Amino acid sequence: MSLVLALPLVIVMQARSAGVSPRPVSWAAQSPRPAVCQGAPGLWDLSRQALLGRRCRELSRAQALLLRAPDKARERSAALLRRAPDFAEARVLHGRASLRAGDGATALAELLPLLADEAASVADPAVLLDGGRAALSQRDLVTAARFYRALGSRASLLPDRSQQIVAYLEIAATLLASEKAPVDDVLAYLREARRRAAGSGFSGLCAGLTAVAWTSAGREAEGQGALGEVTDLEALERFASTRDVWLPEGMMDAVLGLAAERERPDLSVAHLRALAAGPLAKTNVGKLVNHSRARPTSGKAGKRAGP
Repeated sequence: MSLVLALPLVIVMQARSAGVSPRPVSWAAQSPRPAVCQGAPGLWDLSRQALLGRRCRELSRAQALLLRAPDKARERSAALLRRAPDFAEARVLHGRASLRAGDGATALAELLPLLADEAASVADPAVLLDGGRAALSQRDLVTAARFYRALGSRASLLPDRSQQIVAYLEIAATLLASEKAPVDDVLAYLREARRRAAGSGFSGLCAGLTAVAWTSAGREAEGQGALGEVTDLEALERFASTRDVWLPEGMMDAVLGLAAERERPDLSVAHLRALAAGPLAKTNVGKLVNHSRARPTSGKAGKRAGP
């Protein structure tokens, strides 16, 4: 073998023997393991390596409990923070566990620093999703939109198709409610959700949110076309009573207000009244009350004007 041909092979062999990963650096950012726990040997003295190793093992144990036992994950991450208050990764985990334990205020406070500087650009997409949800739980639509914008197309990096669909739906709904994004951006996220939604159970919600986006932008013909794809109103109603998808307050009222106007005008009116009384009342989404054929009339709920 000539020297010219052998030299590249030697370089590759040396890189592999030195423990250099051939994968792109960007893959590391997708890992749920915090970057501080991925350091290569030789970066710290032995005592610091040992301390960091113990912290990372404790963090890993707490992380493993996040989905199936969030209260325990919260306890363990809190204990870790008491010993290491500057361990930012433990604080993020404590915030995520707090969200699942029903403490949205703590979750938002502990995830909010991710929006500072360039932290969001390297954050795990699942963490940004939790940040948006924490902000929605506190009715902080502005901050929710910041988290969801940071998540953006990186929702495709979430581990399974269902999570990706939900993330795209939440991004679109929050941007639509905040009125800080052009309708084309909202529709682009909804198209990404719809592209993945076949057989997932989310197709009706994709269509309903698309109808709201078009109609609130004054494109009623396109909105009615999207409504034609809502074929199971009862399945759509179930999203109003579950946390399968986190939507801004009032958005599900807008969806059902439009979707039910033909088959269930009574249901449509009830949701449009809720929309008109909620936080989206003065937005373009809230103005759907005036576009719907089943819009509520003046007078007491459920009664026509007259003697």
